[in-house]
Amino acid sequence: MDCRVASIHDGDTLRAECGSEQLQVRLHCIDAPELEQRPWGQTSRDHLRSLIPSGTSIELRVQDKDRYGRTVADVQAGGRDINLAMVRDGQAVVYRQFCDDDHYRQAETQARKAKLGIWVQPGLQQRPWEYRGH
Repeated sequence: MDCRVASIHDGDTLRAECGSEQLQVRLHCIDAPELEQRPWGQTSRDHLRSLIPSGTSIELRVQDKDRYGRTVADVQAGGRDINLAMVRDGQAVVYRQFCDDDHYRQAETQARKAKLGIWVQPGLQQRPWEYRGH
């Protein structure tokens, strides 16, 4: 599905304009820090904004709908897998409950070893689903 980025809410959620339709999109396979998880939430959001600024043409590969009615999709831009890039850059973690793709697990392991993004210093990160559980 060909769309354009309308806005980015956080590191794993955006609003897309697809023709006359507007979709709330949750990026498949990843979970980014919540905005309240300082400093990682805002950093993750800003990183996604740098990868696909508002107005960028994107291709959505729809996977599902989530419990909030959002479209769950793989996002491609300029031939790049944006979801995987977020994990590879250390700006999101693999959402293991909803993803069994080894590419994502390998990307997260590499980001951790390289101390990128949320992995820059041990003990500072908290998985987003753990944070939401509090």
